[in-house]
Amino acid sequence: MITTALRHTLRARGTETAVLCHAGADTRSILAELPLRPDDLLLDLDAHPLGRPLELPRAWIRDGEAEVGLVAVLAATPTDLHRALTAAVHLPRAVHVLVALAATTGQQEPPIPASPGMGQWRDLQEMRVRRANRSGWVCELFFPNGVDTAQVVDAVVHGTRGRRRGPATAPMAVLNGPEATLWRPGDTGAHGVDAAGPVPLRRVTPVGDLALRVSGDGERPGWTDPVVPVLDRATTGADSWERIASDEHTGVRAATAARTEAASVNAVAPIDETTVNPTGFTRVGNGNLADLTLHGAHAVVREGDKDLVTVAADGTVTDVDLSRLRHLRGVRVDWSGHTGPSAAVRAVASLAAGGVPLLSGGVPAWASGLGAPLTDLITGAGDEDLRDQLRREEYSVRLRRAALRTHGQRSRWRALGAEAGIPLPREPRVSVILCTRRPEMVGFALAQIARQRGVDLEVVLTLHGFPADRPEVRSAVAAFRDTGRPLVVHEADADQVFGSVLNDSVARASGDLISKWDDDDWYGPDHLADLLLARTYSGAELVGVGQDFVYLQEVDLTVWRNRRSEAATRFIAGGTILTDRVVLEEVGGFRPLPRAIDTQLLIAVIRGGGRIYRAHGLGYVLRRTGGGHTWSEDMAFFLHNHTQQWFGWRPSALMEGEPSPLGQPATEYTGEIR
Repeated sequence: MITTALRHTLRARGTETAVLCHAGADTRSILAELPLRPDDLLLDLDAHPLGRPLELPRAWIRDGEAEVGLVAVLAATPTDLHRALTAAVHLPRAVHVLVALAATTGQQEPPIPASPGMGQWRDLQEMRVRRANRSGWVCELFFPNGVDTAQVVDAVVHGTRGRRRGPATAPMAVLNGPEATLWRPGDTGAHGVDAAGPVPLRRVTPVGDLALRVSGDGERPGWTDPVVPVLDRATTGADSWERIASDEHTGVRAATAARTEAASVNAVAPIDETTVNPTGFTRVGNGNLADLTLHGAHAVVREGDKDLVTVAADGTVTDVDLSRLRHLRGVRVDWSGHTGPSAAVRAVASLAAGGVPLLSGGVPAWASGLGAPLTDLITGAGDEDLRDQLRREEYSVRLRRAALRTHGQRSRWRALGAEAGIPLPREPRVSVILCTRRPEMVGFALAQIARQRGVDLEVVLTLHGFPADRPEVRSAVAAFRDTGRPLVVHEADADQVFGSVLNDSVARASGDLISKWDDDDWYGPDHLADLLLARTYSGAELVGVGQDFVYLQEVDLTVWRNRRSEAATRFIAGGTILTDRVVLEEVGGFRPLPRAIDTQLLIAVIRGGGRIYRAHGLGYVLRRTGGGHTWSEDMAFFLHNHTQQWFGWRPSALMEGEPSPLGQPATEYTGEIR
């Protein structure tokens, strides 16, 4: 299908020059048999060094820019298309742009682009989006005059993620050299730069704040830009076993150790968390174990005698690769079967970021770039941890946390910026909105918030119908303030409708993000940090978790329900909502209703074209008593379709126990429950 579409476009382009680009495994073969002319260009975007302009002698020159009749970009997977987007900065303008995806996971939206919004596409003549085979896509756009090709590719890429782009990566970067796109995938703001500099100016301002040069072992030229600092990194091929073995001074083992023990985590190209992440994770009861090992000339993930995934030479694992491993119980890591140390680290970190449970013996010294958190996890797990569904998912969550926080693109570039001495924007602050009618629950709820880690937060505590000078409230508030975290206390009239109370609480918040919190549920210490991760990799307008764990207080029973997680959804638990305050503004805030407030907010987000993402629910326990909830379902609803159940309060291990209420001993409570 893709080959046919490309043949048609080549025949229809007239006498104009065509530029055909490819990225990812096996894509060159699709282009190899096409009828190209001598002045056409076949371009490997993975191999072309950033900073080197294309040579197009037959291109038109309009307003000082090269323009051709056709630019086609073929990517094997969305992960490869993100990488190609960064390289697209060198592509010429075109009147006909074709973007093709050979395979997708099915977790993303169709690649339907949205116009840039500044009038650049007002003369668009035609657009076609159609499937290619079972899981591929082809998107074509036709213009009477040339348009910025990178902008078109960017629109297609973000069409697969919905209207929201997610948090930006800072600092702004300029790149040079082969494999530079590995360091900044999916960023049209990244520019290519000459190896010696200087950084180009846009009017009077450099187009980037930090330059990164990626090269082999050859001598690098001196850096000439006095304003923009530069960092240097090696390609994954620079520490390949062949290069290490050819070292004239030492043997293979000694050279490998010398080169890798001195390397830090930040010397390894990061993971593109927008595509390589836990989305699509499935609970597996009795799946097989596969092996990350060497088969032939390539590292592969092999199940029995079948290769499920062939790992790229640079260690890249794609979103489509991860989808092919979801049925497995786990993957054993054989450290001998990789292109080189950096590639091995990237492959293992990518599998972990995708939530694939990993087992490993001792991690060799040359893989120190993996980082201590991941190393400790994969060497401390055993097969017994993967045979139980709950323990397997708990282990998967710990792996994905460690991998995304250590090797995610945003984390890596913040570390690079700090290394170069560049001031960085602060991380977003979360305003936790806690509204309660029960003074006896204030200490319990604040204790859950006080132990949140890895996040900058404030609390807006709204006392609905009672004053702040009640003894149990006063002591809990004082104990929370002793932690040093900001707390705003607001007293609302008892007869004020609940939705209006929540809006007043949001108005008193100063954070970038709003998190809704219930006063009687349990939250693990990484609850907010996990939601922030999900917000980054999902790009969703609103994130939360499901009611995976429910404690039925009437019968003293904990139920673990069979709920799908790590997926786009229409419903999450209202007490776990996390969204940007601008999203609340866009949907009109909470409706002024006494109940069903959360459901109405979710409906408004979806109606406005936004997406809701459900992360794992192991760090949250919903409490249900006999009645009085704003969400009214009887006990049978929660007992239906469960995976496991236990007598008593039995949460996931990720809850890390139950904190003591702040300012007062734990007490029984009665009263209306929202």
